[in-house]
Amino acid sequence: MSLNKRIPKLKIAFHRKKSNFHRLKKIIIYYCTPKEKIFHPKKIHLLMHPINTPLKMSLVLLAFVSLFSCSKDADLLSEYVIAKDNDLQSIALLIDDSFYMAPGQNEIVMDVLNNDSFGANTQVTIVDTSIPKNGEVVINEDNTLTYSPQVQSSQEETTTASVQEPVQEDTFTYTTEVTTEDNSTYREEATVTVNPENIKAFPNAFGGGSNATGGRGRALAIVNTLDRNAKLTYYPASGNNDEYYTGGLYAAMQEEKVGYIVFNISGNIQLGLGGVGGQFGFDGIPNVNNKTIFGQSAPEGGITLTGGTFRINGRFGDGNNLIFRYLRSRPIYDRQGNKRNTNGLADDDSYTWAFLFYGGENIILSNCSASFAYDKVVGVYIDRHVAAEGNGAKNITIQDCLIADGHTNAVFGVNPNQDGNPEDLFDNISFNRNAVIGGNRTANISFNGQAEMINNLIYDPPSKMSNTYYHLILNHIANWHGRPPSNSTVSHAYQELNLNTTPIIYTMDNYYEGFEYYEDANINNKSIWVEFGNRSNSLGSSFFTDTKHSLSNIPNQLNPSTPEQVYQNMIINKNIGANKYLDNDGRVKTFQDSFDSNVLNIVSNRTEKEWHKVSEWILPAIPNNVRPSDYDTDNDGMSDAWEIREFGNLNQSYRDDFDGDGYQNIEEYMNQVDFN
Repeated sequence: MSLNKRIPKLKIAFHRKKSNFHRLKKIIIYYCTPKEKIFHPKKIHLLMHPINTPLKMSLVLLAFVSLFSCSKDADLLSEYVIAKDNDLQSIALLIDDSFYMAPGQNEIVMDVLNNDSFGANTQVTIVDTSIPKNGEVVINEDNTLTYSPQVQSSQEETTTASVQEPVQEDTFTYTTEVTTEDNSTYREEATVTVNPENIKAFPNAFGGGSNATGGRGRALAIVNTLDRNAKLTYYPASGNNDEYYTGGLYAAMQEEKVGYIVFNISGNIQLGLGGVGGQFGFDGIPNVNNKTIFGQSAPEGGITLTGGTFRINGRFGDGNNLIFRYLRSRPIYDRQGNKRNTNGLADDDSYTWAFLFYGGENIILSNCSASFAYDKVVGVYIDRHVAAEGNGAKNITIQDCLIADGHTNAVFGVNPNQDGNPEDLFDNISFNRNAVIGGNRTANISFNGQAEMINNLIYDPPSKMSNTYYHLILNHIANWHGRPPSNSTVSHAYQELNLNTTPIIYTMDNYYEGFEYYEDANINNKSIWVEFGNRSNSLGSSFFTDTKHSLSNIPNQLNPSTPEQVYQNMIINKNIGANKYLDNDGRVKTFQDSFDSNVLNIVSNRTEKEWHKVSEWILPAIPNNVRPSDYDTDNDGMSDAWEIREFGNLNQSYRDDFDGDGYQNIEEYMNQVDFN
């Protein structure tokens, strides 16, 4: 299996034994333009005498068939050798694979035999590897290889934070022992190249978590039931079909071998009393690592998580390398199963979130919709318990999400004055291009590290917007803020809390509509940042910088649009949240549930509204659909119709890389939402 396969290049050579080599030699090199399926012979060189044996005729036929067919693999194949008086002595098929590793990735599992062809009764075992120059490689029991790069770090002069160096290109060989049906054995050797090139989580990913690789290279799980606890059934590879699992969401999330999770059903997944906490404990779902959840894979209606909190447990080192896209989470009920309220307004239960990452690293939550939570709606949080385990929260992006109508909306950081200094274990947070509507904390960001808030849309926070403390290095750029016109002192704030630290904020090009108390906010963005305890006092110059922070540890930083463009995209075009899916033909379509649609209309109409009224926390009705039997007959998570359009057949694995760009085929299929 190649995580990245170069543009297909096939070399086939037929040779006679040395004394007669001048009698037959043929070399064909061709290139394939995969998506157009146009083949361009680049060089054909023929040096041969008349063909007068059936074997030669067969080989030449094979060569010409190869010329007009494309394997769609970018593997380099070795020579086919004819020896011993024109008998076919051996056919050596040596596969050279290339893999990508993102910065911060600790290891990669390589299924190097995935695209090799051996006889049905042939046994193949990896028996040896060479020693890589820049890392280590281990042979696993399941005939895969695990490569780990050497850890290299440097210290920047201006900070004490460690900066990880890029992955170094590396190569090594592996040797297989092949036992044929007649019990004869031979050995083959192939080369693996590890590339340092940076492949983002998906093309439209930006910021701290944008280099997460999620489930790339791991097995596929098809969620075919709304029963969260349904067990997985395993289907091994067969013929051209790769291995896969079917079953429920929880088992797929916790199965180590599963990387990609898709849905062939739409509807509501009930999380039960107390949500995931009622089943797994207060900290959330454990053992969730190296996963990509493609919510856009569900048919029309999508997937809504509901009934309680949804949180990922990173306290003990899990919650790493995650890509979650196009999901909705609407808890509605607190941990006791009640609509907790005072005078009809939701109360804080310090527990129920729509999406919470309780620690973790290399995470991106994208194009999700979240509401109806009693603590915060979306966020990342750690405390002394996470710090005591030596873990933290780093390299995380929340982007393109619609976050609305919770008790409060979004938080990234730690509570003050905790043992173990968890504030030092938090870093590289990006909160970009989100719509945050009808709640306070838009978002709160508080830790000793780097963060960015770019191109968000904030509407009608009841009493406060972003709140910060600790020594936060923040870029706050080109966000759109609006509310029904009011003389309220709704503002951003710094909370002192006797921490003896202050943030350094770069705030520029933000827009404020309806904040009449701070009439100069659009001229001077600094004027709407105030003291938490006295909202009439703007913060002093020591809290700000006029130079944009470089945020050198945050990769793939977003190039800001204007606030007006943000408003147009989110409110006029309604391009926000879990709003897209792939239809049965594998084409991108749009769907928003009634809550998301209504909330965007509230912003468009500048409607005044009382938020977090639990009587209005009602789960929107969505279609319940199941994919038809002919949608994905080879069970690779991709529409057959799309595969025929793109590949010409159904022979590609979801883990192949047809166009050699580093994204596997299933990622290419799902990433259509980024371009349509």
